[in-house]
Amino acid sequence: MDPVDKTMPSSGPGEGTHRHRNLSTMKTLSALLLLVLAAAATAIPDVRADSGQVMNLDDCIKTTIENNPQLKAARMSIASSEGTYGIARSVLLPQINAVANAQRSTSNIALTSQSPYASLYYRQPDNTNYPYYTASVTLNQQLFSFGKNYFGMRSSAELVNAARYNLITTQNTLVYNVKQNFFNLLEYNMIIESDNYLLKQMETQLEQAEAYYKAGIKTKIDVLSARTSLGNIRLSLITAENARQIYILNLLSLMGMPLTAGVSFTGQLEAVPVSTDAGVYVQTALENRPDYRSLKKQLESARYSYKQSISAYFPSLSGNASYNWAGQDFPLTWNWAIGLALTFNIFSGFENTSALQVAKAQMLNIRYTMDQQKLTVELSVQSALDNLDQARKSITVASDTRNQAEANMELTKKGYSAGINNYLDYLTAVATYQNAESSYATALASYNIAFANLEYVTGSTISNGGTEHEE
Repeated sequence: MDPVDKTMPSSGPGEGTHRHRNLSTMKTLSALLLLVLAAAATAIPDVRADSGQVMNLDDCIKTTIENNPQLKAARMSIASSEGTYGIARSVLLPQINAVANAQRSTSNIALTSQSPYASLYYRQPDNTNYPYYTASVTLNQQLFSFGKNYFGMRSSAELVNAARYNLITTQNTLVYNVKQNFFNLLEYNMIIESDNYLLKQMETQLEQAEAYYKAGIKTKIDVLSARTSLGNIRLSLITAENARQIYILNLLSLMGMPLTAGVSFTGQLEAVPVSTDAGVYVQTALENRPDYRSLKKQLESARYSYKQSISAYFPSLSGNASYNWAGQDFPLTWNWAIGLALTFNIFSGFENTSALQVAKAQMLNIRYTMDQQKLTVELSVQSALDNLDQARKSITVASDTRNQAEANMELTKKGYSAGINNYLDYLTAVATYQNAESSYATALASYNIAFANLEYVTGSTISNGGTEHEE
């Protein structure tokens, strides 16, 4: 007996066999469905919430460049500019058209009073019709236009280059944002580590204060003060963990990953010494800044547009050739033609004059924008160097302060145990050490962010080589 029949009695002959076949079919469909889902999972990468992935700064930058939607949109802008360039270039190439036509029509003659002899040949209109077939191939090629179409093509090519530099600008901005959030994340990692250390210290001190109070050595004020200090440290820890979580979410958003992705981040804050020669960095910025280089390409495009507007005042010479077949019956009669066409726009309602005015204004507008951008670059570089120098000095001061605060806390702790200091002195030392640790972490993060900002304003975050579109 079929195994299915043991659990569900059949109501008619052959029902168990049908159930067995249905079960086999369902198993086959389920297997096919699993294969489709597995192929889809392979084709579409996804970051699961339980992935447990560990990422450093380089991993974050790489993932951002690959996945960020803003960069994908910028790449589509390049594709659009390349399409516009292709349209402008097509005018310089031969244009070939083929046309075929077949029709049937009547040829009735209308009698008018102006034709006194037409009545001799007049025939009453009827539905007699005739076939007529035509086919032709036409070639047109512009030969010379004083550079009008060439300048249009070069203008479009420079806009492609400008779009590519705009993509690099977007990349640099996103990379800087990633670094900024990553370094702030590491800052709060240090603060959380320090708070956890102090939390254990204060838990131990609370137990000691309670023991001293029970033994009658210390007053209850010490116990209450220890509990208050412990609560403050726990509150500080909660605040730091919340701030760290915000930076984690910012990083996941920049990388185009789900906000529920189980990703952890690793790294250490360091202070790498750098030169602070403003002249070198300003020159580097003017050479590498992609937004400044994009303006240069836009200026070149505007210059070509201006030249194109001037060339509209001159004639254009084109060549054409055609081969035609026509007739009422096959084989059709063939004919060919070849010729030249000279086109000269004598008057267009001052359209060319207005177009020239617009092109000149756009060119000057970009030139003045470049002058302003140059001043902005110099200011941003100098400001970045000042912030970097300030952060470097802050690290030195914060490091010394932290060491002194740690030593003072240990001495005060021993003094309290020996009965030399009161508990308020110890709590003050703990608070000072906590602030010193936080200030040191902030100084390290500020230095790294300032260095990342210097890279950003000088355009050295991502290599800018090999981007131009030349013809």
